Amino acid sequence: MTPFPEFEVVPAVDVQDGEVVQLVQGERGTEKRYGDPVESAERWVDQGASTLHLVDLDGAFEGERANADAIGRVIDAVDVDVQLGGGIRTAADARSLLDRGVDRVILGTAAVENPDVVAEISETHPGSVTVSLDAKDGEVVVSGWTEGTGLDPAAAAERYEELGAGAILFTDVDVEGRLEGVQTGPVERVVDAVDIPVVASGGVATLDDVRALRDAGAAAVVVGSALYEGRFSLREAAAAVE
Repeated sequence: MTPFPEFEVVPAVDVQDGEVVQLVQGERGTEKRYGDPVESAERWVDQGASTLHLVDLDGAFEGERANADAIGRVIDAVDVDVQLGGGIRTAADARSLLDRGVDRVILGTAAVENPDVVAEISETHPGSVTVSLDAKDGEVVVSGWTEGTGLDPAAAAERYEELGAGAILFTDVDVEGRLEGVQTGPVERVVDAVDIPVVASGGVATLDDVRALRDAGAAAVVVGSALYEGRFSLREAAAAVE
């Protein structure tokens, strides 16, 4: 089944050291903590979330999953779609998570280093791979946004669609976590390059930002800091795009 048949606002539950955190531009040391992941997840579901965006931040930085217990508790606690990223490096990792109850796995570094892993997972779990393309200054970056790849996000998105990706997660690192607004141009370029859903992430501060990303063609938007800081509620965001 194609994810996001209708535009969705997807709350982020980013986990570091077993707690929900939000980082500014993905940099360690900038984190603000928001408590227990299960409590956050249940709050968003109570407010109407149809999908949760879970990230093992320690896994993203270190290359292996470090918050499996906390994330497992979230998966057990909620009855909505869950997409999970951070530290998933092999097809075996991905399949075990999908079999465990994760609906979609998000691959970033692994997909860049070994694009064929997308096709490998898709053979047994079609449509279950979301490829994460994080862009800084117009270039895809990996390893917790610390290394450039030389890849153009739109061209990369096309390649992963051909390999069987079910969706693209496009994060604009230049505005991520700053609560200063979004840039729609980079999102539109990726949307125009593919026929699969593009999920936008980064910079959302207002309801106008949510609407702007929808109008740019995104199938969904991941929101973190703006929700945790109370800039608007999930219900208000959903109403703004109805």
